[in-house]
Amino acid sequence: MTENRITGEDMDSTTAALNQGVRRLAIERAVSEVEGWREKLEASGDPGLQPIAGNLGELKQPLTAERLDAGAIGRLLTELGDRTQAVAVSGTASPVADRLQLLSQLLTDEGRSVTEQAERSTTEGEAPGGR
Repeated sequence: MTENRITGEDMDSTTAALNQGVRRLAIERAVSEVEGWREKLEASGDPGLQPIAGNLGELKQPLTAERLDAGAIGRLLTELGDRTQAVAVSGTASPVADRLQLLSQLLTDEGRSVTEQAERSTTEGEAPGGR
């Protein structure tokens, strides 16, 4: 049986993409990252990672919708950040805990930023999201 461990290197491209900001990320790349991580986490068999995989499945829906719902995307990113933080501090991911902490912070920060932008757009009369 092959072990499906997640390494720090697995997180590097995602962390790099989040460092650039989610608004700069092409939808196709975002969907690819989300789907790749969902599959990897499900395959890990780790029950602590399954809720994160579920969140990633939820995130794919608004990313592939006809119109982007920035508010929903922001909330899901923030929730992913919170769940990732919980795994990072749980002790079960100690080999990659430092990278999980960074990933958690980036997800949370980007989620809040997207949510705030969506709220500003809504109060200014713009449609939230759009492509």
